[in-house]
Amino acid sequence: MRLAPAEHQAVMWEVRLREGDVGASVLDEFDHWRTAQADNEQAWNALQQRLSRIGGSHARDASAMAHALRTPATERRRVLRTAFAMLVVGCGTWGIREGLHGMGFDADWRSAVGERGEGKLADGTPLAFDANSRIYLSGSAASPRLDLKQGQVLVKSWPQRDDLLSVATDHGTVATEGATFNVGRLHQRSMVSVSAGSALLRTHGGPPVLVSAGETFYFDHKGVQQAEMSFAAASAWTRGVCVADRMPLAELLEIFGRYRKGLLRVSGRAAAMQISGVFRLEDVERALMQVVDILPVRVKRYGSYLTVLNAV
Repeated sequence: MRLAPAEHQAVMWEVRLREGDVGASVLDEFDHWRTAQADNEQAWNALQQRLSRIGGSHARDASAMAHALRTPATERRRVLRTAFAMLVVGCGTWGIREGLHGMGFDADWRSAVGERGEGKLADGTPLAFDANSRIYLSGSAASPRLDLKQGQVLVKSWPQRDDLLSVATDHGTVATEGATFNVGRLHQRSMVSVSAGSALLRTHGGPPVLVSAGETFYFDHKGVQQAEMSFAAASAWTRGVCVADRMPLAELLEIFGRYRKGLLRVSGRAAAMQISGVFRLEDVERALMQVVDILPVRVKRYGSYLTVLNAV
């Protein structure tokens, strides 16, 4: 069964809008396509209805999709288009239900949108992880390595000993011989905050930084920056709260997206606007209204699935 032209175009737009930052010109082009013909609007709404019914958090038969999502962008777009097309025509193979969430369906620990999770290492050390997180385990039982691909993880108490526990993101690695600490993968940077003990932060190409109890650091490919944020504030997600301190709006929306189904995007210069405040993650719609009250931005909704914040 072949897709109708409007269905094929809807699939391609879905993939394009999932790629990350989308500029105003792309959003205008999407809006023009969606409203140009009734078939386009119907195809888009039908696809979103199918996506809204996606569920299941235990499928592990999607290795082909998982491999594709770790390939260059051109190949990834091709495979994702195929996967969405298979969904549209009603094909249930290839673990699509899990694959449509984007990535990480072969992760050792993962959580759905809006659902925080807990786990344990081999020695019983407890972990807590944020909604929509993806964590891979490697290393050994004595010296485990957690690859945090998405979300946040809180290691509640790694016992003091000679073996190392490390948590890695795309921006660097945090290692400790004994600590309670939180590592978060944010929009374009990562964060580490230590409550007890200490940890060593190593970034790509930069000197190592000792993170002591009570300290919080942001780190990315450009370097390391200490933050005036307590561990309680950095780990507030465990209580369903986001504490923002001069946080880029694009980063805040990425956090909101862990608790709200659908796509949240910020367009143009609004992405870099900084915001401070306390936001309840269980009510993202109200949190978005807080953002509008604080910053000169407006909310524009493209159907029920895509929401974009633009500068006024």
